[in-house]
Amino acid sequence: MNNQALLAALQNSSLYVLLMITSRMLAQSGLGNVVLLDRRSSKQKSRFGGHELLCEGRYGEIPVRIVVKVINDGIRLRMLDELAGAVSRMQATFGIIVSPRPLTKSAKLYQSAYNSSNIAVIEGDEFAARLSKLGIGVRSSGEVDYQYFTHLEMYGPQLIDFVSTELP
Repeated sequence: MNNQALLAALQNSSLYVLLMITSRMLAQSGLGNVVLLDRRSSKQKSRFGGHELLCEGRYGEIPVRIVVKVINDGIRLRMLDELAGAVSRMQATFGIIVSPRPLTKSAKLYQSAYNSSNIAVIEGDEFAARLSKLGIGVRSSGEVDYQYFTHLEMYGPQLIDFVSTELP
């Protein structure tokens, strides 16, 4: 199935929407409890955007912590460095960087250098394919559910405000 329309919808979405969609994708993929980390408003993000999520769960008897960086820009080398640092600092099992856009040329060139940091990349087409497979943002016919994206855009900032004021 061609996911270009879904990819375009993701690339035109706000960071709030990407956070909510990514959270749902992670939860439906069985990665445990998904929590927004401390940077919750657009004023707190880096220049190119990006927020982190934390997934905590168990794989059998083994506790698993996954740091997930969500961005709405091309995945740069600096962002991989930031994620590697967050994985180390938080003593996470591994990290995932998620973006509806592709890796930049330099990030692609050095991506294998992050293998020891246990960092995975979910970019562009792969992101859209995973969402489509899970039925997120698409109708049962396989078409993009633009109404879903519109509602997320409307309620996203309110949800982030609620989380930042009501949760520690």
